[in-house]
Amino acid sequence: MKTGTTGNNKFLKELNETYILELIRSNKQISKADLAQLTGLSPTACGIIVTNLLEKGYISEAGIGISTGGRRPVLYELIPESYYSIGVDIDVDFVRFILMDITGQVVYRDKFLSKANYSAAVYIELVEEKIKQIIHRYKIEEGRLLGVGVSIPGIIDNLTHEVVFAPNLGWERIDLENMMSGTGSFPIYVDNEAICSAICENWIGCCVNQRDFVCINMKSGIGSSIFAGGNLYRGCSGSAGEIGHIMVDPNGPKCGCGNYGCLETLASSRAMVEKAQKQIKQGLIADLTDIDSITVDDIISSAKAGNEATRVILIEASGYLGLAVANLINTINPSKIVLGKELDKFPEDVLEHLKNIAFAKALKYPVSRVEIVTSELGEDTSALGAAIIPLKKLFGYQI
Repeated sequence: MKTGTTGNNKFLKELNETYILELIRSNKQISKADLAQLTGLSPTACGIIVTNLLEKGYISEAGIGISTGGRRPVLYELIPESYYSIGVDIDVDFVRFILMDITGQVVYRDKFLSKANYSAAVYIELVEEKIKQIIHRYKIEEGRLLGVGVSIPGIIDNLTHEVVFAPNLGWERIDLENMMSGTGSFPIYVDNEAICSAICENWIGCCVNQRDFVCINMKSGIGSSIFAGGNLYRGCSGSAGEIGHIMVDPNGPKCGCGNYGCLETLASSRAMVEKAQKQIKQGLIADLTDIDSITVDDIISSAKAGNEATRVILIEASGYLGLAVANLINTINPSKIVLGKELDKFPEDVLEHLKNIAFAKALKYPVSRVEIVTSELGEDTSALGAAIIPLKKLFGYQI
């Protein structure tokens, strides 16, 4: 009984410390008196916790606040350089890195090109080396890195955190957390790339305080993530949101998942590049000549410059995406849908076509309550979200 009581007291102490740390983060600067009022703890208890946080190096005195009667209070704030987190976004043609301080500010970002035929072991070797370089460059001491979040374009098992299936990477049943465990004494968190984007949008993007929204990412594949009632919805096994594998054409191209006519075989950046390459060979696209190195950015630039053939490629892809968005509106009933990664680069008329298809095909009542927007954070949303995961863990949030 005594042991149980001690355990409960320790748990409550840690819980209160986490809560106070989060209040300091969310308020930027705050006094002990305000912390006591917000938590319901006694001023003495708050004082002890604040002292512990000072000793651990999380916070510092930030100056003197305004008095409401009596002595002016000391304010406390997070120390930006006290603790860090790293986010890694692995995709077919690149790996992105974000170093974030405890306040959520980006300290460093970088990316390097990769190849679709890289094995998981090669990716891990490259990622581990880059993480070590970042730690060395910013002189991050042992214990000061809260963790590394890793974003993967595939299905992640809810319980084991294995990469169950990432068809565009050619990965199946890869225990990435275990394989990277030798990188350092910090935890590794592996999650789906669209989920990482949703975490990012909900923490620092256009969905702060949004309870019901969907993020859709288009890159080598197409994925989505769902926030319902203020929480991430993962499904029973962790694969909720795999809209890239909705069948839109039973007679369509074969997908990496083994089926035919999946959405991402017709509307992903890879699908558009393959279509453009065929048309270049046929002489239908004159302004794109380097057939082997063409990217979706080239297609978008060509369309913006007035090339009708590349514009049609984008319009056709956006039509399929519009149908998928309509299905999400009907089934999920979100208040906001965020289009990210390559989608936020689409020309305005192509985005309007996507929205028009979605609004025309969705049921009138749910579509009347939804807003479709593009992300304001560019292509780094998954890397940012991956970096935010260790921070959310520190501040007591469920992932």
